[in-house]
Amino acid sequence: MAAEKIANRQLLFILFMMRTIFAIAFLPVLTTADALQDAWASAVISFFGAALLVAVIGGLGVRFPEQTVVQYSQKLLGRWAGKAVSLLPLGAFLFMAATDVRIYTEALTTLFLTETPLGFIIGTMVFAAALAAYAGIETIGRAADLFFPLFILMVFASLAMAVPQAWLLLHNLEPVLARGAGPVLRGAATPIAVISQYMVLTMLIPAVTEPKRALRTALGALVLSSALLLLITVFTVTVLGPHKGARSSYPFLSLVRSLQAGEFLERIEALAMFAWGFAHFVGLAVFLYCGARGLSQVLGLKSYRILIGPMAVIWVTLGVQGYRNEFQLRTLFQPGIAFPLAALGFILLPMSILWLGYGIRALVERFKPGGS
Repeated sequence: MAAEKIANRQLLFILFMMRTIFAIAFLPVLTTADALQDAWASAVISFFGAALLVAVIGGLGVRFPEQTVVQYSQKLLGRWAGKAVSLLPLGAFLFMAATDVRIYTEALTTLFLTETPLGFIIGTMVFAAALAAYAGIETIGRAADLFFPLFILMVFASLAMAVPQAWLLLHNLEPVLARGAGPVLRGAATPIAVISQYMVLTMLIPAVTEPKRALRTALGALVLSSALLLLITVFTVTVLGPHKGARSSYPFLSLVRSLQAGEFLERIEALAMFAWGFAHFVGLAVFLYCGARGLSQVLGLKSYRILIGPMAVIWVTLGVQGYRNEFQLRTLFQPGIAFPLAALGFILLPMSILWLGYGIRALVERFKPGGS
């Protein structure tokens, strides 16, 4: 059977939507610290920290373009040590998917489906994502092709309606850096940590038609998503005001909900929810595919598909039982929790071990007899 492949364009769409859904959800630069009117500066700073982590994540993958992290970790560290290290990003996929699905469900039940049980919504979304993951990464790539223009259209349609109010309220962005750099740096911590979603690169690079360009593609997705994050931040601060925006459970949705098109069209936050839903479906399917494929390689199975059903059940259970309420979920994104957990635990710990193994292997190859 021929290996499944997706275009670099589809990889860009996938990574862009995965990162952007957090801007639509919690807009971390506004809600996890006291950046307030300087949240736009936090969004700018977060790009540079996130870009550094993307280079750490994807740098090894482009050096082993035909292998996943499970495969090249064994080549660098040995069979058992490599498998043990590769379990860290696989566990991160499980944690991030369960968190993503719970965030979206909380927003749905808070704003729209107030009487619908959490378990039903989470189960429905994970089931749909499991079908896509079972069909394969090519199907997920085609779904990204389909949903990306719809996602962009709905987000920008929502923002376009806010332009008149934002123009009149630009003074809400002042004074700039009135409280110094500390709040801005704290506000950047969580958006940097959220780049742990890009750990899917360690599994997806071999599935890309031009794997050696995958890191460039990931950085392109980061540039575009960071620009949209900055745009959403500016609109939210100007229209809602820095203090109201910081207190809102879902700032971007609150922004869109406050808008009115003409004399009759209201509740246009449904556009943002649809956009979020499209991107959320793609992200869940990618997490499930990467987790199942990686675990099948750890266990030595011929096909990852046999693992999708059990993993989907585990994700539904964690999504429902993993968090008591929305407050506990929001607490997870505080800078003092999100940054060490995601940036250090999910990215730097396993990738530092692998980069160290790569460096030692390169030195051995260089100085052994006959080495160049």
